[in-house]
Amino acid sequence: MAATLVPETRSPDYWDHAYWKGARFLSVGREERQLLRAYTQLKSGQFAVDAGCGRGSLAATMNGWGLNVLALDFSEVAIDAARNTFQEFENLRFDRFDFNADSEHHMLQPGTVDLITCRLTFAFLDRPRFLGDCRRWLKADTGTLHITTAVHELAPPEHAHRGLTLAEINALDDGHWQHVTRYPITLGGSVQGIVLRGPIR
Repeated sequence: MAATLVPETRSPDYWDHAYWKGARFLSVGREERQLLRAYTQLKSGQFAVDAGCGRGSLAATMNGWGLNVLALDFSEVAIDAARNTFQEFENLRFDRFDFNADSEHHMLQPGTVDLITCRLTFAFLDRPRFLGDCRRWLKADTGTLHITTAVHELAPPEHAHRGLTLAEINALDDGHWQHVTRYPITLGGSVQGIVLRGPIR
């Protein structure tokens, strides 16, 4: 049987090295924050999970909106940086967690999560596994997965590998969600937001 090749970008070591070298990614701008808040209909006191939180800026933003946030990343280097930066924040927890390999986290119980954000990370995940986990963790009817992704066909060549193709984006509307919404984040739609609400288990 042929061995299955795992993309290098799914390895925690790859991202530890990238963060250790000081890698920087598209920052979360004011307009993107406003769009996220509007499309996800957030309410103070809700429980949010930031999947692939990096250095924690989006998680801290959502915490500032009154959410209880669990921020997870499979890079220990990124998590250490986030903890050092936001150590005085309440109801904001940073943990190392590999969505491609780890089986469970004690704070991720079935049907308990209001919102899962996945910003510029989805392309590097085991997508069927991650989507199945999200549907299990999210609350029925109202639970929401928000994916922010570059669009392969529209992104600059140096960023295209970080995104999804239009066909892959369309495939997210696969009958496993009650409501699916897409919207452009950047002019021209090279970065888009995808809102998947109401998991159908």
